[in-house]
Amino acid sequence: MISFNKILAIIVLSALIIAACMCVFVYNQSEQKDTNQLIVGTCSGFPPYEVLDEHGQLVGFDIDVAHELAKHMHKKLVIKDMSFDTLVLALKQNKIALAFAGISITNARLQEVALVHYQGKAFTSIPLLFWKQLPDGVMSITDLQKLPNKIVCVQAGNIEEEILGHYAFLSLKQLDAIADLVIDIKYGKSLAASVDPDVADALKQKTPELAILAVPLKPEEQTQGQGIAIEKSNKQLITQVKAIINECKRDGTLEKIEKKWFIRGYSC
Repeated sequence: MISFNKILAIIVLSALIIAACMCVFVYNQSEQKDTNQLIVGTCSGFPPYEVLDEHGQLVGFDIDVAHELAKHMHKKLVIKDMSFDTLVLALKQNKIALAFAGISITNARLQEVALVHYQGKAFTSIPLLFWKQLPDGVMSITDLQKLPNKIVCVQAGNIEEEILGHYAFLSLKQLDAIADLVIDIKYGKSLAASVDPDVADALKQKTPELAILAVPLKPEEQTQGQGIAIEKSNKQLITQVKAIINECKRDGTLEKIEKKWFIRGYSC
């Protein structure tokens, strides 16, 4: 016969197991994503695409486009601010549904994620920004070899970092924000800075002291504008985003947002 104490122990153990299972169930339920949310990853400090305003709120071209997408999808927009080089990993881990960060469309990136074009033209060169004027005797990037200071600052994870990394004589410095790049060359901490061409044009309008040297790109390095990054396996979302973006191109919504941020200027 089983003693009363053993029966009591079995009952208590069973109750604990059931409680544990219920906790796991509740935990798993809480981990499920809210289907009424559109979770977007971005990287602040990249004007005019995304930047923190004086109130600490994310604003910019990408933010406005993300709001348009969420509105068309009838979802609540949730924006996660993270470093640029973690966006693709966040997509693959399903922590975000889309990545907006002025992401240049390149063949290498298309191997990793789907990219839906929404802004910008293809370009065949990247800009090097100098403060006030190009150094004496510098007419191409190879001329920088003659200078003692060969530090070029870039935004971590951006396409310019990858391209300039092919020039062994350059020392690349990673910084987080576009404003930091401008300050770095203004005070002589770096010789030059490099950003996307669209950003360089907007910066030049805002800061006329900048001088620009164009660095030609090899065919495999050339980009096809900016894209919204989506995990490749999410075919339904890719189709939906393409349809909304095409509609926003047709009805002039994207053009209106672009004029707001790229023509009227912005604050670094």
